[in-house]
Amino acid sequence: MRAYGLTQEFTPPYTLKQNGLVERFFCSLKEESIWLHHFESARVVIDRWIRYYNEERPHQSLDYVAPRAHPALVA
Repeated sequence: MRAYGLTQEFTPPYTLKQNGLVERFFCSLKEESIWLHHFESARVVIDRWIRYYNEERPHQSLDYVAPRAHPALVA
């Protein structure tokens, strides 16, 4: 963060009004991935889930279309 000149800001956990996008992402990550697997495989599972979330998972904000298939995001 220092290299980019950024400062860190701490918000209380689970405060959707202050940090809704990040809280929603972590909630989805935990519910759809982390809680379903053993801790020792968490890194592999999290990497796979982030790829799935960013490319294949239907998103409400994209009218329930996966980012990979959404016309506005396809190059």
